[in-house]
Amino acid sequence: MEQEKYLRMSKNERIQHFLLLTTFTTLVITGFMLKYPEAFWVKWFVAIFGTHTFALRGIVHRIAAVGMIADSVYHVFYVIFTARGRQLVKDLWFYKSDITDITSSVKYLVSKSAPRPKLGRFSYIEKAEYWAVVWGTVVMGATGAALWFNNTFLPLLGMGGMNVATAIHWYEAILASLAILVWHFYFIFLNPDVFPMNKAWFTGYLTRQQMEHEHARELEEIESRSTGDSTAGKAPAE
Repeated sequence: MEQEKYLRMSKNERIQHFLLLTTFTTLVITGFMLKYPEAFWVKWFVAIFGTHTFALRGIVHRIAAVGMIADSVYHVFYVIFTARGRQLVKDLWFYKSDITDITSSVKYLVSKSAPRPKLGRFSYIEKAEYWAVVWGTVVMGATGAALWFNNTFLPLLGMGGMNVATAIHWYEAILASLAILVWHFYFIFLNPDVFPMNKAWFTGYLTRQQMEHEHARELEEIESRSTGDSTAGKAPAE
């Protein structure tokens, strides 16, 4: 018997996430190509695209940057002008309960007798990731624009300001890349609780078993609201 399914990400949200995934990945690859032109993996691109590789790299990097900014602007409109978007931000905000969740999680990890904490729609980890992406997008967008339109910003910022923008852009790129590769990818692909992959970013849904394991408090809230409405919270139309 197929388990009940609960909507985790709507089709709209999955498209936004996919655009973020593809543009971010493209920016990371093309950005590090500029910093490490002699790296072995860069030579693969040169072997494929030839002498125009680095000219093409710059074009692709800028196209990806525009794509990420466009996706981010759309997301801002989404969270302002749609009910689901506004609820998304409310659920991703930090509350006192997150402190309790952190302490409960630590106790669970260090003590075999401690119960597994019941988490809501988004854990404190997912909240931190979301707001880190918001911060990183703003910083990378601002510094990237300064570097792209250097003829405009150089007179305003001076050479010292441009050097600062370059340093911030570079170190934020390293931080963001490590956060995704080491942190986010672990929880999506390598975490034993979801291995080999949490499919919610692709299918949009979680099973009841997954909800009980990862978002037990949210499941309880859904079921408490569904009294008198047996379909509340379960695989609604997108």
